[in-house]
Amino acid sequence: MITPTSTARESADGYIDRLATACKLKGLVVEIIEPSTRLKISTAGGHALMAELISLRPDRGEVLAWHWSWGAPICTADDIDFAVRAIFRVIADGR
Repeated sequence: MITPTSTARESADGYIDRLATACKLKGLVVEIIEPSTRLKISTAGGHALMAELISLRPDRGEVLAWHWSWGAPICTADDIDFAVRAIFRVIADGR
């Protein structure tokens, strides 16, 4: 098992915090499932099945990226605005 360096962990924690904050500002409910790697995001008062587990992990090019629960990439970790729009569209709009 590869142990992330403290710098990589701090960077991942920062991305998780930024995504969580941006989602909350959009009115979504966020729960950090695993620090540095996974969030559960849902709508306030929404159906429990309309939540999504979003993970932060390297993509094929070893760049940190957000991924859907089914493994498909959303975008690079630094593109928080795009990630929030995509997550909101899927969770709140059902598209």
